[in-house]
Amino acid sequence: MGRMTAAPLPPAPAPALVLDALSRRFGAVTALETISLSLAEGEILCLLGASGCGKSTLLRLIAGIERPDSGTVTLSGRVLSGPGVFVEPEARGIGFMFQDYALFPHLSVAENVAFGLRGQPRGQVQARVAEVLAVAGVGSLAERYPHMLSGGESQRVALARALAPRPGLLLMDEPFSNLDQGLRETVRAETLALLRQMRVGAIIVTHDPAEALAVADRLALMHRGRIEALAEPRQVYHSPPTLYAARFLGPGTALPGVVRGGVLATPLGRFDAPDLAEGAAAVAFFRPQALSLCDPAEGAAARVTACAFLGAQERLSLRLEESGAEVQLDLPAAQPPRALSRIGVRLDPDAVRVFGPSAQM
Repeated sequence: MGRMTAAPLPPAPAPALVLDALSRRFGAVTALETISLSLAEGEILCLLGASGCGKSTLLRLIAGIERPDSGTVTLSGRVLSGPGVFVEPEARGIGFMFQDYALFPHLSVAENVAFGLRGQPRGQVQARVAEVLAVAGVGSLAERYPHMLSGGESQRVALARALAPRPGLLLMDEPFSNLDQGLRETVRAETLALLRQMRVGAIIVTHDPAEALAVADRLALMHRGRIEALAEPRQVYHSPPTLYAARFLGPGTALPGVVRGGVLATPLGRFDAPDLAEGAAAVAFFRPQALSLCDPAEGAAARVTACAFLGAQERLSLRLEESGAEVQLDLPAAQPPRALSRIGVRLDPDAVRVFGPSAQM
């Protein structure tokens, strides 16, 4: 199997996708509620969330596979869905890549890729098929059938098929989830390089926070049919707007407390909370990397209750002696403290995020 190459291809049209107050209901269940966002030319947006949060439904509304109950979908200034307007999927200029790739088993690789080019002159179709297969690194597989392909080859063929009609936007539903870990990272990197080379905007659905953080220009975290957070990955990770977003994006500890005089007091320190009301129930959230070891007399004394080896690091589960609160600490794996040993910990105040009642829902 060949690798994807950097052969030049004509740039795709600017996506300029705009979603305005999209909603979708299934009976009494609201799957999506007033979703609004936009996508710039060549931008890669990840829709992240747990199963059932609405991310795949949103993808289907953009593609035209389903109709919204309200709101509009606009691509390059053209309304695709809206009051009195609905453009069929095949006329939207949008590519769709399914989780299971959905290759036609009775067609060869070349015929699968040519499927979306029907109606064009035969010579142009053959040239375009050869071009995208070569760029996707599967030019030598043109005459094979889907059952003869590996998982990585199937993914590349599906990508070539989606890109063959020169879509203005590519939608990808869990495109890497069927690949094993090592191949997933390789194919993912090659796919992103190809999308950026062709300047094709893409919306990628994933349930994996690590994947979303690694690939997205912007990340939209969805929860219960709404967008919980929408920003660049680093911003969402380091400054999550809600406790749900903080916890979804990675492990951490939430220490509860009550705000007094604009300050939240916790067993690991006092943290400013100037915007929260007096007496408000709040939590201080921090990740395992925010804690460091120190002498018990110079920080908070704790007992190690468990150690988990994570490869390059060791994650310690700790119980603070004074309060009994349980926290986690990450250390290099070379010399972790023994279980039940007594240590001291110190919390970096700049790595703490305070959430009031409204941000804990």
